[in-house]
Amino acid sequence: MSTVVFEVGAALLGACVGSFLNVVIYRLPQEDPARRSLGGRSHCPHCGAQIRWFDNLPVLGWVLLRGRGRCCGQRIAFRYPLVELLTALLFLAVTLWSPWNLPITIDDLGGLHVDTARAVGYGLHLLFVSVLVACTFIDFDKQILPDAMTKPGMAIGVLAGIYPGIAGPISRDASTPYALRTLLASVVGLAVGAGVTWGIRWLGSRVFGKEAMGLGDVKFLGMIGAFLGWQGALLTLFLGCVVGAVVGGLAALRGGLGLRIPFGPYLALGALIALFAQDHVYVFLFDTWPEWQRRNPSSQFLLLGMAVLSLFALFVLVRRGRRAG
Repeated sequence: MSTVVFEVGAALLGACVGSFLNVVIYRLPQEDPARRSLGGRSHCPHCGAQIRWFDNLPVLGWVLLRGRGRCCGQRIAFRYPLVELLTALLFLAVTLWSPWNLPITIDDLGGLHVDTARAVGYGLHLLFVSVLVACTFIDFDKQILPDAMTKPGMAIGVLAGIYPGIAGPISRDASTPYALRTLLASVVGLAVGAGVTWGIRWLGSRVFGKEAMGLGDVKFLGMIGAFLGWQGALLTLFLGCVVGAVVGGLAALRGGLGLRIPFGPYLALGALIALFAQDHVYVFLFDTWPEWQRRNPSSQFLLLGMAVLSLFALFVLVRRGRRAG
């Protein structure tokens, strides 16, 4: 029962952090420095009236107001409770499934014991998922990944490697201090994440004759690598490309060929999968899937069929692109 209390507390904390992230998402991309400040009370984006504290309760405030502002009756975007609910669920997920989950234990006498290393790692994971949420919705809204989020994230990710090392050690050489191995894991993760993404950006720009990817994506994946290590960065990029290609292809087939799809949200989704299920994904890709292919020779026809469908989809996209041009 006591563990459940902490888990519920983590979800409630996540909802409150999500409320603050809504402020970050709205204010940080503003061009006016005065409106970019994260301090001060929240105001209605429609009429500018100050929002009362009881109307600003995470999720509950939106529900009680039926999605409309008390001051002017204008509609409040569903994105606000969505961000709060999503952050609450991610905080709960970190508490339940993260390798650095709940750092508090209770003995038989009811005494609380806090593991300092786990507490630091737990806090860094909560910070990491919060930054992913904020960057995702900013990229959806403005198609930018602000330096004010990614650069401090890179620095924190590297510094985090000195103590808790949530990226894990870069090697198992016991003769090298553990703190140094975890620090190197974060540094190498940052370099690999940013370096590979920059290389793809450079190559795509040369092939297509225009910027294929923003520098914000380079810094964003560098930050992810600083937290998750080089393997987590590569897995994030792989998953982000797969999901982004599927969503982009579907959008193009439905007539949204000229739609510019931000890459940041798909990288964020890939990072979350890498955070919670990296080992399971590797087992599927390198053990389960090859073994299934060996046991089922006819699976080659399945792969062939998928390749033919992909080529057909590409053909349709090219034809639509030529007509649009």
